[in-house]
Amino acid sequence: MKIVLANCVGIDGAGWYIIPYPSRWTTSAKGHSDAFTYYPRDLGYLSSLLKRDTGHEIKLVDACLTRMDKEDYAKLIAGEKPDWLLMESSTRTINEDMWVARAVKAATGAKVAMTGQHPTTYPRSVEGVCDLVIKGEYLKPALEFFRNGAKTPASGVIEFDRGNLIDVDELPLPEDGDISRLAYAMKGDPICRYREAQVYASRGCPYRCVYCVACHTYYGGPDYRARNADSVVAELDMLFTKYPSLEGAFFDDEIHNANIARTKKLARAITAAGLDGKRYDAMCAYQNFDREALELMKRAGYYQVRVGVETASDTVAQGLQLGAKYRPDKLNSFLDTAKEIGLGVYATFTLGGPGATAEEDGKTVKLMRQLIESDLISDCQVSICTPQPGTPFYDWALEAGALVDRGWEDFDGGVSSVIDLPGYTGGQIESVRLDALHAYDEARKTRDGRVFYDNWDKSVKTAGIAPKRPLLFRSSRDWHIEMCLNAVRQSWTEAEVGFLCHEGHRAGFENNRPWLKILPYGREGFLSVDGLDGSLLDNIARFAPDTAFIPSNSYHCRGYGNVLEVAERLSIRDVYFINSAGEIIPARRSQAR
Repeated sequence: MKIVLANCVGIDGAGWYIIPYPSRWTTSAKGHSDAFTYYPRDLGYLSSLLKRDTGHEIKLVDACLTRMDKEDYAKLIAGEKPDWLLMESSTRTINEDMWVARAVKAATGAKVAMTGQHPTTYPRSVEGVCDLVIKGEYLKPALEFFRNGAKTPASGVIEFDRGNLIDVDELPLPEDGDISRLAYAMKGDPICRYREAQVYASRGCPYRCVYCVACHTYYGGPDYRARNADSVVAELDMLFTKYPSLEGAFFDDEIHNANIARTKKLARAITAAGLDGKRYDAMCAYQNFDREALELMKRAGYYQVRVGVETASDTVAQGLQLGAKYRPDKLNSFLDTAKEIGLGVYATFTLGGPGATAEEDGKTVKLMRQLIESDLISDCQVSICTPQPGTPFYDWALEAGALVDRGWEDFDGGVSSVIDLPGYTGGQIESVRLDALHAYDEARKTRDGRVFYDNWDKSVKTAGIAPKRPLLFRSSRDWHIEMCLNAVRQSWTEAEVGFLCHEGHRAGFENNRPWLKILPYGREGFLSVDGLDGSLLDNIARFAPDTAFIPSNSYHCRGYGNVLEVAERLSIRDVYFINSAGEIIPARRSQAR
């Protein structure tokens, strides 16, 4: 029997590039053809399980890595001539994924199994196309199903059972043949400072936040299963040996430090194995840390931890049911200790959750700005709290009539709100998020200005360049763009400076910059070759840039392939990145990093 395992589509019909967070929520980026994507954790493990424990022919494909739309994806899968297609789907992509499943079934006669958040919550919504739905964490039940003859139950559904949660120490290493783990590291999560493979030292989370997809649709409630530390270290050693270009690993657990004693043991094991020369990054919970854990992790090579601060509002914390995760007193002591030790902190915040108002969310925006300006967090994410189907937040929103009339594709917390809270509409939530992003820009400008300009001056001397007509791309956050524009002007006062930006953003940059030649484009989304119309190309040709500067909001400057294609299309001779630390990096060297 041939079984194809498939991640969701990579590009939707509106040109949004899909970025699924394993077992959590799925976001997207308009027109960003070189956007990073995460390794499909559960599909990767299932592929290895089936290859190890069955005699079936297994093929894992991922349209998010190869960036395929539904038509091309369906052709790829149909070309494999599967007997079964198993797909993992989220609410954000369910319509496109069902199109793929339907097309593959029609072309090949394959049977279809669906897993993931949306099929778990609404199994009947996929009837007529799907022969089987596996609810919740699907590794163990899928293995048993295919190992025992693939006999579909009469209901067409394998119900969730906590007894089906897999023993993590029985798992093989995830798939690294059909899809390459290095390829996901090369894509470059912008939060990672190094080339980091995604590794999973544990599964599950002991908390029950009302918005959490993992807890409520995969694990059936609070759950935590940690791998043996020696097993994790052996995997790290294997990856670093197999891929010498890897600089470290990102532990993309739900909560890496849910059991702090285990975290300390792992840090000691990494150090003892001599792997402390690599760099590590991990999803963590700040309230579980003590000083010893932070010191051991720093010694082992951890350079950053990612923590969920979520809110500064007691009211919202109660509505989100954060429980022990909400500890303002502990947050302050943790941040002070991490800064003293030299461990970076990336924080996540969310707006528009249960109990939120513009005033309460304003407290979160204020805290975020304070933490950035005081250099207690290095960077952050600000999302819109989205009631994903299968979560208590969604059930409440449905019962309260708070959901607005949106399609499933709008359930994307990185883009828009899908609810109207009492006295706080979805439009107002989106407006407060824009305020938060503006506050973020101002805070980064305040904090990072001096370091940026110091590094810039050094880089200018090292690079030895003297452009006469530099063209700057609007390819980063506004705080970064403003500093890049000012730095270019101060370094080369006689140069004619061009700026390629979206029409909707020109006003904020041309004010007080009479020397700036703005070359606007109108297409929404990330800058790409497709957005270069004839008129714009003519204007750029007349400007005749000799140097391109591409501001990058990541230190490693990966994920900018679409912008590099624009520079190549414009035949610009010298192309440089300017990272968020103010360093000038030749584009060719950055892509090799």
